[in-house]
Amino acid sequence: MQKPHSYDFDQELKASEGVAVGSTVAEILLAQLPSALNAHKAHDHNDRQGTDWWVEMRAGHFVSVDCKIRKQDWLAKGKDDLALETWSVVEKRKVGWTRDVNKRTDYVLWLWKDTGRFVLIPFQMLLRVFESHWQVWRKKYQCNVQKTVRGGGREYHSECVFVPRKDLWAAIYLEYGGSQAA
Repeated sequence: MQKPHSYDFDQELKASEGVAVGSTVAEILLAQLPSALNAHKAHDHNDRQGTDWWVEMRAGHFVSVDCKIRKQDWLAKGKDDLALETWSVVEKRKVGWTRDVNKRTDYVLWLWKDTGRFVLIPFQMLLRVFESHWQVWRKKYQCNVQKTVRGGGREYHSECVFVPRKDLWAAIYLEYGGSQAA
């Protein structure tokens, strides 16, 4: 087993909230959600329920977006995959965000800071497909464990699997692309 990557939760959170990233996230959300009027960063309290950004829609409701900001886009090296969390806290067997049916999330946005490339996926579709495939994908694709240190030196480990983007979209299409006529 490879040594876990190590991250400081608070430093990673700060890095994902940069001004340039913030304006880019808002621009992407406003451009990609046709009836969006406004996009703004959610309060820190909302993060635990899976909301990093709120998007105000023309009909008057708000859409919740969980943002996964990545520093480096590995596409140039042939790694066009998405990090999908299987376990949030390995030690406690706490399910990862990609398997969490209690998340208050409508969309997930991955954004690579160095290229500006992004992927936007409806969360309920991702949740359904990942629940059906995560164990197979975990055996088939690269998995990484990361050690996260949080305030006060508290540390825990999480695990994610790197699923090729085309395979994830193919699974979503198979699930939601319409049933065949009888």
